Amino acid sequence: MVMYWPEKKVALVIVDDPSSEGFDESLLDGWSILKTTTEQHNSLEGMRLIGDTLCTMLGQEPPAKTPEWLAANESLFNKLHGI
Repeated sequence: MVMYWPEKKVALVIVDDPSSEGFDESLLDGWSILKTTTEQHNSLEGMRLIGDTLCTMLGQEPPAKTPEWLAANESLFNKLHGI
C-alpha cells in the first residue's frame, strides 16, 4: 500500500503489505519516501513513530505527547485494531 501527499512530494509505503502489487520507487523521483512495515502499523509505538516522522516530512511539528494526547492516541489505536 502506498499513500501520497503530492503537494509535499511525500509518500508512505508499507513495504510488506500482502495486498500490494509492489512499488516502483523510480516513479517518485525527487519525493521523500517513508518506508514502513505491517509490524510497525500493528504496534502503538510503531504508529506513533510513523506519525511523528510523517509530520516532520510534511513540514509539521509532531504533537506534544501530553498525558491526554497519549491516552486519546492509545484509545484510537485500540479501537482501530479491535482491542
